[in-house]
Amino acid sequence: MVKSFDNPEVPFVCFMDTEWIQKITIKGRAPGGASRFTLFLQRGPESEPDEVAFVFDARFNYGECCEKIVTNCKIEGNWQMEEAGECSFPFYPEEPFKIKIVVEDDYFRVKVNGEEFLEYGQKLSMKSINCLRIENDVILDKVKLE
Repeated sequence: MVKSFDNPEVPFVCFMDTEWIQKITIKGRAPGGASRFTLFLQRGPESEPDEVAFVFDARFNYGECCEKIVTNCKIEGNWQMEEAGECSFPFYPEEPFKIKIVVEDDYFRVKVNGEEFLEYGQKLSMKSINCLRIENDVILDKVKLE
């Protein structure tokens, strides 16, 4: 079963059945002057849930980060150590992008604009995750769960 959403509002929150979700595709763009946009795979729709299996935070100019991707997870209400890879920053204001997250047994594999981008080892079982949340400075054209 495939769920698809065209031009959804932000923040975007969608419950999902992780028994069958294998791929999440997000198409959109960051507006000019964007600070950051963030994708969460989490338990429940809240903005501060206790369990977050995967955070993908694209920071254009946020805090001390400039053009950096930060990943993380939250276990039993505690954020873990942020991971900021040395990969190049693939996003530009007003430029369309496509992010594909593939859920594997032990990690999340992320592609950006068709290119392999990063892998994030699962530290929390995806079986406990039931929600996708997207927020901050992003204009969504399409979100697809399959």
